[in-house]
Amino acid sequence: MSAQSDSLVYKASSKEVKFGKAGLEKKAGTYSITITVTNIRNHKGVIRFKFFDDSTPFPHDSGFRKVVVRKSQIVGDSFTVTYDGFVSQYMGIALLDDENDNWKLDMGWFLPKEGHAFSDYHHTALRKPVYKDFRFLLTGDKKVVMKMKYY
Repeated sequence: MSAQSDSLVYKASSKEVKFGKAGLEKKAGTYSITITVTNIRNHKGVIRFKFFDDSTPFPHDSGFRKVVVRKSQIVGDSFTVTYDGFVSQYMGIALLDDENDNWKLDMGWFLPKEGHAFSDYHHTALRKPVYKDFRFLLTGDKKVVMKMKYY
């Protein structure tokens, strides 16, 4: 899948731009993050990534960058995508499998109805995850695995 060309990237201002604009291309002194998302249960809706750092830690509404990938573009139950232009810093990535594309995590009585995942962290507790659970220090190009969790 060429999700990079089909993704939509949002800055914290929520202004929509196509990937590759607004300074998101690879520049000297910046790094790429290759994300592999696994265990996606269907092809309805979109995957919403939010990138967090210490100045906008999870669960900040916007994070410092948002990316949307249409699930209709995904073949199978996993995909890999690479995004460029990140500076060295502490950061974390969270994603929502927004099956009905309504921009929020839909809840049942106590547990989410939609899937979610975090950078290199498979959430198993019944408590809400905290930023420190999935935060990492970016000091070079990085590969991250995000395994979807559904209840």
